Amino acid sequence: MSSPAARKLRAPETLLGLPKSMDREGIGLAQRHLDKLKREVGQPTSAIGWPYANKGPDADAVLISGASGTITDQQGAIERALQPYRIDSHETVDAGELGGTARCGRGRPDEVFLIVCAWADDQTLGVVVFLSSRPQADRTTQFLEVRKAVTEPAA
Repeated sequence: MSSPAARKLRAPETLLGLPKSMDREGIGLAQRHLDKLKREVGQPTSAIGWPYANKGPDADAVLISGASGTITDQQGAIERALQPYRIDSHETVDAGELGGTARCGRGRPDEVFLIVCAWADDQTLGVVVFLSSRPQADRTTQFLEVRKAVTEPAA
């Protein structure tokens, strides 16, 4: 029996209808913890760190950070991936059709409403951050859409 193709992560041109942002601050935020995620997967086979946002004073943004490789401790990897974010607590959510483990939490650093979701499976680890100037409803569905959009089987 052959092993399944290794998953890789990619940054599409749009996520949830939002275009890639070229904003330096957003790029810095999306890439800030990327080295930590890369260390979690051993030898990374791919990595992404990119913001997606609308322009304007009330703009919502989605930040995606992730790496592919080998994850041996999914729960521990998620705990460590969520640790840098200012969220009160996090709970297990549906990991969707890609499997593995997923958790989401919310916080309110400064004047921003924040929802942070992370996933880990045997081959990928990622964090999706939803930023808004307004309170946000549950984002599990959008989290799963983002995860599916950035994950692809290796060629």
